[in-house]
Amino acid sequence: MVTSILKRRKMDSLDSIVMGTAMTNLTRLDFPTEYGKLELKRLIFNPGSAIPLGNVNLVLGAVTCVGKLSLILEYAEETVNANTMEKIKDKAMKLLLNSI
Repeated sequence: MVTSILKRRKMDSLDSIVMGTAMTNLTRLDFPTEYGKLELKRLIFNPGSAIPLGNVNLVLGAVTCVGKLSLILEYAEETVNANTMEKIKDKAMKLLLNSI
């Protein structure tokens, strides 16, 4: 069954892009900030995906915790080169920092 779903969505091969960008947001999480002597300063969310990275240009994961927004960009070098991703990151940071 899984194989037939993957074939129907053209995800049975890493040779085709089925989605430009996949985005996921864990929203705001209210975890305690102190765990004994440890203090939570930031939460990093590694989104993974139900779609293999070879089938998307990039996956963006976002989470807010302890009052801080964390963003992760995932990609496969087979679909997008590192130079292009660096440009995307730089543009996103410029937009985010200019909106403050």
